Amino acid sequence: MSKMRGSATRKRNILASGKKNGGHPDIVSSPKKKRFSSASDVKSVGTPPSKTASVPPKPNKVTPNSKHNRTTDKKDGARRALEMSASLTSSTPTKPSPLASSVMESDPIKGAFGKLASEAIHIQSNTRSVYKIVNKQTGSVGGNGSFGAIYGELTVGSMQKMVNLMKKYTEFSASSRFIDVGSGLGKPSLHVAQDPGVEFSYGIEMERVRWMLGMSNLNEVLKAAYGQQYAGEQLHEEGMIKHRCMFDHGNVMEAESFNPFTHVYMFSIGFPPKLWKRLSTMFNRSESPYLICYQAPRIIIERYGFLVELVKQAPTSMHGSSEGHMGYLYRRKGYDSCNATLDKQEVACDSLFEKAWNLASGSLEGVQGYVNTQVQEQYFCGRRTRSSGIVMCAESVEEDTDSEEEN
Repeated sequence: MSKMRGSATRKRNILASGKKNGGHPDIVSSPKKKRFSSASDVKSVGTPPSKTASVPPKPNKVTPNSKHNRTTDKKDGARRALEMSASLTSSTPTKPSPLASSVMESDPIKGAFGKLASEAIHIQSNTRSVYKIVNKQTGSVGGNGSFGAIYGELTVGSMQKMVNLMKKYTEFSASSRFIDVGSGLGKPSLHVAQDPGVEFSYGIEMERVRWMLGMSNLNEVLKAAYGQQYAGEQLHEEGMIKHRCMFDHGNVMEAESFNPFTHVYMFSIGFPPKLWKRLSTMFNRSESPYLICYQAPRIIIERYGFLVELVKQAPTSMHGSSEGHMGYLYRRKGYDSCNATLDKQEVACDSLFEKAWNLASGSLEGVQGYVNTQVQEQYFCGRRTRSSGIVMCAESVEEDTDSEEEN
């Protein structure tokens, strides 16, 4: 009986719990979880310490009128943030990656237009002054002026690069003698007259207009040199403009050789084959040890038979276009600088270059006077002035009146 009462009691309890769960006697309601009001109650129940949430301390009560307290709290917060970042930085120092360190150590610093800072080209102050004068006279691009052909001109940096290579590989110095075949406006000859200040810098040009422009540039450069010399300016050697330069209007093919020049330079782009063959014959029979041009060995040596060997080559750039040409430095085959006889007294001078050589060897006054006279004669010969025009008009009027009286 007691067992039957116990089972009946359990059934009543199950039915009662089913009513509480929506009339389903199979669902037994779980006991309600106890809610904790504070962190102390959680600890008393025995919750694992890893799952306990730390309760932040209550902030200090700040009244609306306590502005000083608010400012102090902001400063304290900023100070704590800085101390935390400093501690993190000191505790975990950052190391650059191997790739980044190799780039920083090996890669050179680049300057303007991608040029390397280590490759910066030094240009003397007197050379810069000369280019400034020339650009003012005839421009940086070159050409015959109005309605004239435009010729390529090397940039001052490219020309200086070639000069530096000539100094290093071809014994180019103040005792050298330099000729520019097809000198045009005269920039290469004027350049080397300043750096390294050669003994004789000469240019020969076949086209009269371009020769006149070159003489005009030389005239202005000599005026600047004259002004420096007699103004009493105390300048460094690199600032003094030198005068040992001369230009001629003529045909280089009339010469027999390139004596007395030690360095034969030519911006040879566009030279015809007939000229190349003549230049080869002239160079091979002369005592000139070095040739500087812009043609590869297969053309200079194999096609036209220059008795030279390649020493060095370097790329160059030009004004007014993106065009560039490779410059080549050649040395005469079998040339021995130790046994060479290139002194002025020992080397004969070709008759085509003799007059210019004697002029350039003189004083600044003599060179400047000759060049100025040539410029005046070429620019103003046969030019009708205002006074001559008035005289001609008066003479024509008199002739008309005389003819009327006779009639």
